Amino acid sequence: MLKKFKMLQASSVKKKKIKCPLCSVKFIPRFFHLEKSKFEVSAPVHIVNKFKFKSSNGGFQPPNIVSRSWVTICPECKYVIKFAAEIGKKEYLDEDSRSILHFREFKENGKHYEYKFHNLDKPYREAHYYNTDLIGELKQRILKVLDDLVLPDWGFLYKMWKIDSQIDSFKFLIRFLSHLEKYIESLKITIDLDTTIAKIGALYIPYEIKENIINLIRIREKAVVQYYDLSEKDEKLLQKTYIELAMELIFQEMASLHLNKANIKEDPRALDKEFYYLELKELLQNYVKNTLYIREETSHFVITMLNRLKITLG
Repeated sequence: MLKKFKMLQASSVKKKKIKCPLCSVKFIPRFFHLEKSKFEVSAPVHIVNKFKFKSSNGGFQPPNIVSRSWVTICPECKYVIKFAAEIGKKEYLDEDSRSILHFREFKENGKHYEYKFHNLDKPYREAHYYNTDLIGELKQRILKVLDDLVLPDWGFLYKMWKIDSQIDSFKFLIRFLSHLEKYIESLKITIDLDTTIAKIGALYIPYEIKENIINLIRIREKAVVQYYDLSEKDEKLLQKTYIELAMELIFQEMASLHLNKANIKEDPRALDKEFYYLELKELLQNYVKNTLYIREETSHFVITMLNRLKITLG
């Protein structure tokens, strides 16, 4: 019995699928729950001692024992599958360890015994563990590709523009465009007309964002040469361009990871779409707030990004 108990414990750490005994499909269980059932423990009549209790009718009545099972369901045929959640082991009782009331004791061949029950871990890993592993790996991959962007520098400038009165719209415009031009240079775009505006035209971003960047360059030139003060309309364009360009660059990097096709190799059915969606949503929200410092449109920014990546709850 003890050997079998140890074998059951060892099997709890294995990463493998359940084979349904009814339809033979192999699957990763989405969950296990504990199911309890009562049954009478009975010993052969000829070996049960008769004990007399003040509250009893003079006969020994074995106690009710609660047996527990780990229960899951086959995703294919809905067959209910059970595994032992506890195991009973007959143990010898010496004089010191015997109970006064003898509630669970019985006598066999002149010796006193009691069945003690031991809890068993879940026999298989649930889908939750695979989902946790999966999302952990994906988060590392996402953050790695985002680290290759220059967005932390842009985000810091944007934050200072919004909270520091010493960084006005003109200073943010100058510094933002300076960082943007360095980023464009790092791409090593090869074109016939080697100018910043021509390189902006060669960028793989939507036409409207290109036009907005070029308009910001013209506003910069106007402000430098003519001592022009940025209008409220200019400031809105500057903020809009920063947010939309950052969003586009993030989208391009994340799209290269094909996140909408991510699944658990062992069994795609084990992927919890809601868990996956909410984890990626939280990651993006934190990145947008803490790296880009976009607080005004965080929710819209993130939901739009997930929709573009085709990561939905449906």
